[in-house]
Amino acid sequence: MLGVLVLGSFGSASIVKDSNDKACQPVNYWVFENGQWVQKSEPRVWWYCQEPEKARGFEGFAFKEMPYGLFKKPDPMALHQAARDLMELVGINELKGKFSTSLPSYGGMFINEEKGLIFVYVKDEKDREKIKQVSEGYKGKINVVFLKGKYSFEQLVKWKHSIEKLNGGTIKQLGITMIDADEAHNSLTIGLEEITPEKLKLLEGELEKLGIPKESVRIEKRGYMKLLADYHRARPLVGGVMIRREDAPDSWGTLGYVGFIGSTPYFVTAGHLGIWGTSGQRIYQPTVNEENYVGTVTYNPYFRDDESIPYRYSDSMLVRAYVAGSTKIYNPSPYTSSDYIVIGKKYSVDQIVGETVIKVGATTGKTTGEITNKCVTSFLSPKEDYYPDLVALYCQMETNLESAGGDSGAPVFKSYGIFVELYGILWGGTDTVSAYSPIDGIEEDLGVTLDVN
Repeated sequence: MLGVLVLGSFGSASIVKDSNDKACQPVNYWVFENGQWVQKSEPRVWWYCQEPEKARGFEGFAFKEMPYGLFKKPDPMALHQAARDLMELVGINELKGKFSTSLPSYGGMFINEEKGLIFVYVKDEKDREKIKQVSEGYKGKINVVFLKGKYSFEQLVKWKHSIEKLNGGTIKQLGITMIDADEAHNSLTIGLEEITPEKLKLLEGELEKLGIPKESVRIEKRGYMKLLADYHRARPLVGGVMIRREDAPDSWGTLGYVGFIGSTPYFVTAGHLGIWGTSGQRIYQPTVNEENYVGTVTYNPYFRDDESIPYRYSDSMLVRAYVAGSTKIYNPSPYTSSDYIVIGKKYSVDQIVGETVIKVGATTGKTTGEITNKCVTSFLSPKEDYYPDLVALYCQMETNLESAGGDSGAPVFKSYGIFVELYGILWGGTDTVSAYSPIDGIEEDLGVTLDVN
């Protein structure tokens, strides 16, 4: 039965990062404890804001040697290589429906780049030993923090898919805006547009019908993602600059990235900057006049309709460029004249909760933040009459970086100085998070793989 809402809080005594830091801004959430929904609060990226020993479910470190100290800073390259090695051991690709056979009790992984730490939820002692063996070569350069997991990641994903299969009317009635098998909480995180006793009661009923334990669910208040609509003229075209559509000259978006099929240049940007399911729109950069015509939309697929809710894997469209293009990304920093050089791309399976990413958008420029949620199902309620009332974007990424209208399409990437790896393109945001479509979701929808090197 539904109980009263009870207030709780995150232990502020364990906060070690500047409380003004955006990673440590508090977020309210609700969990089911002792027969009732309890409201609590914690920093958005909690593992950057407290000592690892204070983490809920802390079960120890893999090694005595720490990668950080008074005069010691962690090696970020070693951390990312160690994390990639662990991801290979785990063997999960949520987008492709592949789950771990080597670590059956694995419940989620995320990193702290500032301290060189990899956090892993795991239940089984044998699985902990396998993780220690894989990480042994990085001893002293990184450390693994073991957290007690209650649910396997595979089970969380199955529950997530069960909710995705609810009919659109039920999802709209509940006000569900997102669902995530949450790596950083070993829980099923559900975003609700409004949180009231009535909504929680309705949600309880649906969870019971689906056989999902209420204790596995973490609820956040989340509005629907808002689609985000410098006058820098870039020739050749590069990622991160303003673009406009001929029939909507007063609104703008951001060019995501340039790539090639053979010797022919194309670029990718947010699909909602065009019209989903259509092509042929003319694109200009940075303003609409004939000398600034740069390309034409060649593919912007409509939503797939083989499930109860129409869906895509990205908000993206492909544009054939008719001017010279470069695979570089515009760098708006006043301290350098060098643009970012793309050296490759990284798919969602290798993107890790907790790592820092950058975006360059036409409105807010260059901003940074941490990945907070991975492979999220995000529900949208388009306002236009020619779209369905409710659509889903599967396997999206969320981050706490700043964005605003006009940043849609912006490239999201990992920086190694001037060299970067593409992670995806930005498409939406709320007051607290921004969302981007990962590269593999873009390629799944557009059916092409652009050469970006």
